[in-house]
Amino acid sequence: MIVGTRAIICSQNAEADKEFFKNVLKATNVDVGQGWLIFGLPPSELAVHRKRKETPTAAKYYKAI
Repeated sequence: MIVGTRAIICSQNAEADKEFFKNVLKATNVDVGQGWLIFGLPPSELAVHRKRKETPTAAKYYKAI
C-alpha cells in the first residue's frame, strides 16, 4: 500500500514557484541549505528545483521505456 509520495518540480522560475508554495499556499517547509526548500504536503513532500538544460522531459523519459 502506498501511503505517501515525493515529487520534484523542475521549474524555469524556481524562486517564484517556491515563493508561491511558501506565501500563497502557506505550505510548511524546511530549508535544507543552498536555497533548497522541502515543502510538507502530508503524507507527501514536494521540492522545486531550477530546470537544467540536460533535464529530460517526461515525453523523452516515457519514450525510452
